[in-house]
Amino acid sequence: MHEIRRQREPGETPFGFVLLLLSLGVMAEGHRLQGFEALSAPGVVPVAAGAVMALSALVIILGTRRLAPAPGGFARRIAPRDVALSVLMIAAYMAALEPVGFHLATLVFLAGIILYLRRGGLGFALAVSLASVIAVHVVFRMVFTVVLPQGWLLRGILPPGLLQ
Repeated sequence: MHEIRRQREPGETPFGFVLLLLSLGVMAEGHRLQGFEALSAPGVVPVAAGAVMALSALVIILGTRRLAPAPGGFARRIAPRDVALSVLMIAAYMAALEPVGFHLATLVFLAGIILYLRRGGLGFALAVSLASVIAVHVVFRMVFTVVLPQGWLLRGILPPGLLQ
């Protein structure tokens, strides 16, 4: 019988280097504590733990570098198009909250992400988004009196007190 060899997954080796850096950080913090005069000194355990972690990270790095890379790139395997675009849409939503406020930013974000992930259905996306924004407004603003961001961009356009 032939043996199936494991392949190096995308991002495995860089992750090992991240582990190594974090381990060295643990060691540095332990060294900052000072006190290596006895086994019970404050810096001994963090430095020892960091050293074990660093050694383990080196073993991982050396082990994964010997493996043949798996087919498919990092972007396709770890962050497919739908995930990457969703993350970008969430970032845009977060950036829009302050200038346009919760209600409009949430309505546009929800409609856009529903429309994209369902691959169509503008009426459905708008209806679900509007119902969601109204439900969140009623529950959080009216029942729990949570102040939702109103935005400065539309402050002069909308009638005062409309979203309160």
